[in-house]
Amino acid sequence: MERVMDVMEKLAEGIEEQRPISSDMIMGNIGMLLECNDEYHYGKEEDILLPFLEEIGKNEIKESIQSCIAQYRENDKLLATIIDSVDGHSNGDMDATIRIMENIREFVANVRPLYLNEDEEIFKPLKKNLTTEEMDRLSEKFQDFDYEWDGPTLNNYQKLVREMELKASYNVW
Repeated sequence: MERVMDVMEKLAEGIEEQRPISSDMIMGNIGMLLECNDEYHYGKEEDILLPFLEEIGKNEIKESIQSCIAQYRENDKLLATIIDSVDGHSNGDMDATIRIMENIREFVANVRPLYLNEDEEIFKPLKKNLTTEEMDRLSEKFQDFDYEWDGPTLNNYQKLVREMELKASYNVW
């Protein structure tokens, strides 16, 4: 996700420098965020981790993780504004283009620290408060989710991110 944040910053930089940034490039990046991050990453936490913590009575950790997810979700409105502004951007509406740039920058500024703190906020408390048996059960649930996931595999995801990085570099430099 850190690399996707870098691409988003490149897009905002390109917009600021008045370089032509295609709507497809913007929507591709937003699509990557929505599918891989929201559906996969937070899907694991919301659909597996939180119910598991409730099942085993670890409500304090559950509430802490819900708080982290809520902080991320507060930024969904920024992505929605970007999506809503893409048509205007395509039609040359400078106000829409500026909204995209501003919302990208705000999203990155808000969300990047959440990714960077995830280990401290989520994984360390799990390792500290769950037994080995509970961690094993949770790992199995995550593996089942991974096997059933119909989105991009890790290799495809990495390839898509690399393609976005290259396209953003061509557009911005």
